[in-house]
Amino acid sequence: MGKTLFGDIPLKPRVSILYSPGTNCHQETAEAFRMAGAEPRITHLISDLIENKARLTDCDILALPGGFSFGDHLGAGRIFSLDLVARLKDQLLELRGKKIPVIGICNGFQVLINTGLLPGTDAIGEPHAILDRNASAVFESRWIKLSIEASDCIWTSGIPLQELRMPNAHGEGRLLLASNFQEKQTVFRYTGSSKPAPYPENPNGSPQDRAGITDPTGRILGLMPHPERAVLPWHGSEDGLWIFKAGVSQVR
Repeated sequence: MGKTLFGDIPLKPRVSILYSPGTNCHQETAEAFRMAGAEPRITHLISDLIENKARLTDCDILALPGGFSFGDHLGAGRIFSLDLVARLKDQLLELRGKKIPVIGICNGFQVLINTGLLPGTDAIGEPHAILDRNASAVFESRWIKLSIEASDCIWTSGIPLQELRMPNAHGEGRLLLASNFQEKQTVFRYTGSSKPAPYPENPNGSPQDRAGITDPTGRILGLMPHPERAVLPWHGSEDGLWIFKAGVSQVR
């Protein structure tokens, strides 16, 4: 995208925040992107995308926020992902082909896994990873710490911290990956008093303490914790804002 309009007014990157019935973190995610210098808008799965009033690629960044899309019936993020693959597969392929950065947070991460956009080494609609039920078998809501791993992920590029603190809230977050998963695609790990991180510092029992991964290009990120809930001083942490700023900086 161009950097200026009429020569001197900076353009803001356009961010589409996907919404479906049951999504409940869209406003917070939009505000986090606004604070990071972008221009967010809420894009409805049904009234915008399925009714052909908008496309997945009508943006510079695509964000899939947290919540309980379609009540998490059939599994977390499952119906949302089925709609995307069955009705908008051509746009998912176009999204990947145009190398548009994507972030999926919590339920959004579950959608990315179910569509096959993550880990991103297989065909769209053929998922080869699972965000399974937490090892504790209960919904886990608590503050956690994440280490930033060395990776090609654009969403952590330039972040001057080695560890981030933010909230976590999910019932299905235990990330199970195929044996051929490339460890360089791990972006975040839960950190704790020892390695591997014990429960509840690793709240869901994910092997290797993985909390977030990227696709091979580094442009598509999925993570279970909620960076949009850690962007203001009164949140208790502003660490999450670094992730949104890093992503926005890539499309300026």
